[in-house]
Amino acid sequence: MSVRRSIVFSALDRYLTQLLTIGTTMVMARILTPAETGLFFVANAVILLADNFREFGVSNYIVQERTISRAMVQCAFTVTCGLSLVIGVGFYFGAGTIAAFYGEPHLKPLVEAATLSFLVIPFATPVLSLLRRDLAFRALAIINVMAAAGNAIVTVVLGLGGYGAISYMWGYVAANAIMAFAAYSFRPELWMYRPSLSGFSRLLSFGMASCSVTLITMAYEMLPRLAFGKLLGFDAVGLYSRAITVCQLPDRAIVAALQPVVLPAMAGHVREGRGLKPAYLRGFELMSAVQWPMLLMLAILADPVVKILLGSQWGAVPPLVRLISIGTMALAPAFLTYPVLVASGRIRDTVYISLISVPPSILLVIFAAKTYGLVGVAASLLVIAPLQMLVSLLFIRRAIGLSFGELASAARSSGFLALGTVLVPCIILVWSPRGFDLDWLQTGGVLLGGAAGWAAALLAGNHPLGKEIASALGHVGAALRFGRPAVPVANPE
Repeated sequence: MSVRRSIVFSALDRYLTQLLTIGTTMVMARILTPAETGLFFVANAVILLADNFREFGVSNYIVQERTISRAMVQCAFTVTCGLSLVIGVGFYFGAGTIAAFYGEPHLKPLVEAATLSFLVIPFATPVLSLLRRDLAFRALAIINVMAAAGNAIVTVVLGLGGYGAISYMWGYVAANAIMAFAAYSFRPELWMYRPSLSGFSRLLSFGMASCSVTLITMAYEMLPRLAFGKLLGFDAVGLYSRAITVCQLPDRAIVAALQPVVLPAMAGHVREGRGLKPAYLRGFELMSAVQWPMLLMLAILADPVVKILLGSQWGAVPPLVRLISIGTMALAPAFLTYPVLVASGRIRDTVYISLISVPPSILLVIFAAKTYGLVGVAASLLVIAPLQMLVSLLFIRRAIGLSFGELASAARSSGFLALGTVLVPCIILVWSPRGFDLDWLQTGGVLLGGAAGWAAALLAGNHPLGKEIASALGHVGAALRFGRPAVPVANPE
């Protein structure tokens, strides 16, 4: 399957799952209080950290290997299954200690419930990894959408039934169980689950590096959830986490569709002897053309977006959204860092990047939280995000021979797009008597003005994204005219 078709199926997967997630968020935000939501996010942060260690980089290991054998897949399953059992049992019996640390007894059943997912998810890992390696994103889309639908149904039903924050955890367990069964239905090959440690030393070397960078990054990302519960209370965790959720909407609309495809595509480039620099610059150019305008629009429309998604009890979230969305703009090429370094055989560089950039970021977040509260933490991203991206680019330059001049050239046309997008919205904002608190007519004007400005700048600036859109529309039009796929079946590439 071609990379473009993989992206289409990956996008379909992510958009459908995100629609289900957004729907769940809209319902649960009106059922749970910020404190109850914060309780879930603290428990969820603990479980996600454990889950990323459990995965041990196995999926990416299978994807990036030049050749793959049955013994390698069996070893990957054995390692993840063993880690899952140890971590699951440890967290189940340690749930009381975690709850005692936060002084919140209701945290204990949430952690206990979530650990049940560790019993089933290892059986999905080898299948999902092989499907990614083969760019079989149609099958992955079906599996992920089924899991997301199960998650949404269980969470909302239990939430409406008055079960509180634990509703989310039972939805998480249901999603992992569905994913395991669905994955096996696509590849019912029992040989994958035969215990083996053949090739363990190679997997261990890759897994330690991959796991280290993942855990360091995840620890930083989960720090607000984990630290705020102790420093600022569960209300603060709920408010900040919901602000992050809103700010991640552009990334989930774009990066989430591309991310599963990027590493297999980059690894394929290397296996074919092609350079990675053109692909990196192209990816950044296309990403920033959509992400930057969307984040700027989100900053302008933070108040109405939060009202629609979360409801009236989340009025403290919009100021956080404005600051976080602006800071996030610096991270446009970040989704390419790990795939490029792994594909070029420099996975240890990803560890060095984390060790250099994450500790000062953590210190700054803690200082901002203790000194200025939630607004200070959100504002700290205006410094942290550029710092992290700069460190990453220094290593990317060495790996693929990238210059800052080439990066600036790729960013120039996207910057023009971003300015064109916000021109009319900024005029409306200046003339608004209530500032960012826009009424529905003004909100509609901002949306229409932003879309028109983006389209006009896209055409005037001759951005490469315009050619990609025209090509995609051409394929769709040909398929509709002739009633058959635009690309001949005999030559799907």
